[in-house]
Amino acid sequence: MDLGLKDKVALVTAASGGLGFATAQELAREGARVIIAARSKEKLKHAAMTIESATGARVELRAADCSSAAQLEALVADTEARAGRLDILINNSAGPPSAPFLELSDDDWHGVFDAKFLPQVRCARAALPGMTRRKWGRIITFVGTHGRTPKAYAITAGVVNAALLNLTKALAQLGAPYNVLVNAINPGPIETDRMKYLTIQQAERIGISEARSKELLTQEILLNRFGEPEDIAAAAVFLASERAKFITGALFDVDGGLTRAL
Repeated sequence: MDLGLKDKVALVTAASGGLGFATAQELAREGARVIIAARSKEKLKHAAMTIESATGARVELRAADCSSAAQLEALVADTEARAGRLDILINNSAGPPSAPFLELSDDDWHGVFDAKFLPQVRCARAALPGMTRRKWGRIITFVGTHGRTPKAYAITAGVVNAALLNLTKALAQLGAPYNVLVNAINPGPIETDRMKYLTIQQAERIGISEARSKELLTQEILLNRFGEPEDIAAAAVFLASERAKFITGALFDVDGGLTRAL
C-alpha cells in the first residue's frame, strides 16, 4: 500500500528512543525525509545510525530541549529553513513524573505541565503557521489512555493527557480549513522505559514484585499482553498519510483493548 509519504518532511520529537524512535523509523521506511529531535545528541546519533541501517534512508538530527520554548521554536524554524517546509509533526514528549495526589505541591503541578503539556503546545504552535500557509499538514500528538480513563495512581498523566486531548480537538478545528489534520494517539501499556517506570511505581505502591505488577497490568488488557512501540508507529504513519485524508480531531486508543468504556 502506497501511503503517499515519499519526500514528505517529518519532524519527530523525543525520538532518541521508545515511541518517537519507532515512528521515525517507520516514516523513513515509507520514504519520508525524517528529522529526529531530543535532548541528547549522542543518543540521537545512535538512533539515526540504527534507522539508517534498518531502512537505508538518511536521517537528520537536531538536539533540542523540549522544556525550552526558544529551542523548540528554533527547531521548527531550522527544519523549515533546511528542508523548505514541514509537512508532518509527530508531537511527542516524555511522560510526567507520578506521585500520590496529597504529596503533589503547586510546584510539582507546574513541573508536570512543563514536562509534557507545554512542549507539545509549543511544537504545534510553531508548526501550524507554515502548514496552514501551504494548505497541507499533519500534527499527530502522542497522549495516553489516562486522559479519558483516570487512575488515581497516575493522576498527573491523566490531567495532562486530558488537556492534550482537548487541545487536539481545538487544533483540528483551526487546521481543517487549511487541510491541516490534527489527531491524537493514546498508547496503552507499551514496552517502553515509561511503562517500566509505571510498573515499578505500582509494585512499590502496593508492595509486590515488578513481575507481579506487570502481570496485574496485563490482566486489564483484552489481548493479554503489552504492545510494542511499532504498534504505535504503525498508527501514526497511517494518520500522517494520504490514506487518512478524511480523519481529523480523532482520538485513537492503541491499547490492546484496555479502554472499553468510551
